[in-house]
Amino acid sequence: MATNKSFLELSDPKWDKLGQASAIALAFVVPISTAITTILVVLCFLAWLLGPNHAQKKDILSSHPIVMWIYALILLALCGMFYSAGDEETMRRSLIDSLRLGVIPILMYFYQDKKIGRLALWAFACAMIFTMVLAFGKVYAGLPIGTKYPMGAVFKSHIKTSYFMAIAAFFLAFQCKYLPKYRWSLLIIVGFMIYYLLFMSVGRIGYITIVFSFLFLAWQWYRLKGILLATCVACAMLVGTYFTSPVFSQRVNLLVQDMDFYHQGGRLIESSLGSRLAFAKTSTALIMQEPLLGWGTGSYGAAYAQYHQGEATLLTDNPHNEYLRIAVESGIVGLLLLLGLFYRQWQLTSQMPLDIRGFCQGVLLTFMLGCMLNSWLKDFAEGYFFCLMTAICFAIIPLPSRKLTAKAVLLH
Repeated sequence: MATNKSFLELSDPKWDKLGQASAIALAFVVPISTAITTILVVLCFLAWLLGPNHAQKKDILSSHPIVMWIYALILLALCGMFYSAGDEETMRRSLIDSLRLGVIPILMYFYQDKKIGRLALWAFACAMIFTMVLAFGKVYAGLPIGTKYPMGAVFKSHIKTSYFMAIAAFFLAFQCKYLPKYRWSLLIIVGFMIYYLLFMSVGRIGYITIVFSFLFLAWQWYRLKGILLATCVACAMLVGTYFTSPVFSQRVNLLVQDMDFYHQGGRLIESSLGSRLAFAKTSTALIMQEPLLGWGTGSYGAAYAQYHQGEATLLTDNPHNEYLRIAVESGIVGLLLLLGLFYRQWQLTSQMPLDIRGFCQGVLLTFMLGCMLNSWLKDFAEGYFFCLMTAICFAIIPLPSRKLTAKAVLLH
């Protein structure tokens, strides 16, 4: 009797309530706090582990269309530790980055309720509105917040903040079609977010993401006519911003300067773009040396140093390109698994309702684009952002086992 009572207590539905609340809060804190993100992830895991509906959780773990791709990436990272050129610490950190993907099926359980998923998306948007308000206070009122970051970045670096802000603006703009009552309020907030990105942020990934999202939204709603008009508007906006925003024009001009430094040689540490080109060149050479399974988990820094041994050049453990990083560490096999995960996600978006499909497609495409410019699955905030958005967007995909059950009921 004591055992049964203990089991009932562990499987109490209140664990689900705690997990759902933690999952919503997680969406708010991912762009704000590393420490609180870690705490909430642990709470979600405990609530998932101790809560009810074990059969349902097992279905997600075994039958969801994307989990096998996740397991394959994690397994490859585990195997890569046996032949890695990296040291124990870098292997451990890289393995943790891969294990982070294991959070996705856990969060999916809590986001199956569409209401919880939507609340999480709004929580993320609110976090970025909060960040934007503080940024205005920092830049224009001199508030002493986020002083270690340039310009409008408050809680995270300019790269992370600008990307998250662009995604939040995309989400709110997407809601205008489905929340006509609040359309003008949403458009005003989106306008402030665009102003933040172009006049208060030095994050170039934010510029790219907001323009891409704007064009993608126009294509979704109005197809060819929409994207032609949006392209004209975007070009006019960017040209106008170049001549009116010192922040934006400086970041654009810096690209030209970076190329000059790169072609001069020996000045890579001064050149963001030039250093990335050099990292890509070396990464390609490393991939050619170990093409199939790569140099092993957490090996990028060691492999890079080995390749340039005896040379006076800038060394790195991060190529700022997720595709190159995983290809160097896990070979073509790892790269194909990552691309396979992205492709499977894109396929599954066709099963989503229209009021969320376009947003999920846009987030996936912008993340894939961002992975060409940053090693985002290696980074904490961006890595959890991917897990969060994947769980929210794909939790609503029907599992194969549920489809069979529904079909059997209909036949009966």
